[in-house]
Amino acid sequence: MFKHSLLKSVCAFIILFLTGMVQLKIASAVETGASPSKDGYHVPILMYHAIDEYKGNGMKELYVTPENFESQMLYLKSAGFTPITFEDLSHIGNIKKPIIITLDDGYKNNMNAYYILKKISDASFKPKAAIFMIGKKIGSQSGLSVNQLREISDSGIISVQPHTETHPRLTETVNYTKELQDIKAKLEKITGRKVSTLAYPYGDYNDKVIEETKKYYQYAVTTNPGIANTTDSPYELKRIRVNYSTSLTTFKNMVNP
Repeated sequence: MFKHSLLKSVCAFIILFLTGMVQLKIASAVETGASPSKDGYHVPILMYHAIDEYKGNGMKELYVTPENFESQMLYLKSAGFTPITFEDLSHIGNIKKPIIITLDDGYKNNMNAYYILKKISDASFKPKAAIFMIGKKIGSQSGLSVNQLREISDSGIISVQPHTETHPRLTETVNYTKELQDIKAKLEKITGRKVSTLAYPYGDYNDKVIEETKKYYQYAVTTNPGIANTTDSPYELKRIRVNYSTSLTTFKNMVNP
């Protein structure tokens, strides 16, 4: 009788222990923003271009004012998001509410984004972003200089990645070495860091472009709208376009589908 009671007590303890472990794992998954493995991890990838006041040059919707950009970044901070770079995807399961901020083309005014991210950084919020740099734009009147690229890369805040050398439609180019390999080597020489991710110019790609991209990169981003997931093809990652007219309310809805 005593042995039977003891056995029941031991079984009850084991059941309670296992139940507690399951609940702990679920709580941990919720805290880190993790999804069940079969569903992968959702990672919003924001797409910006120019961070500046619009003064009549170029397409207005490609601009986001520094004031609006800062408001959007402060929202991410208050909402518990963790702005990461593509290098962090390998351990994404340990990151709470991951999000990636990307800026295309490498405009000189992207320094505004860098200064804002640096300003709002603190012990509990260390935002990062990726700038997709067009090779031929480096040092131009509107493009980031070599020294600026080194500064933002050395800060650990900005990851400098390629947007090809000349920004062609890759489905029409014949010189993949120049557009994919040479720009990779150029940026790695400037920053002293490995690059991993390509942004397709105009969001233009096909199976041949993906095949060539795989030779040099681990990831590639498109202009296809939506929230990226780690179960997606790493060479067809969706992005969320942020425009001049994007209100803060719209921004919140975009990153919280």
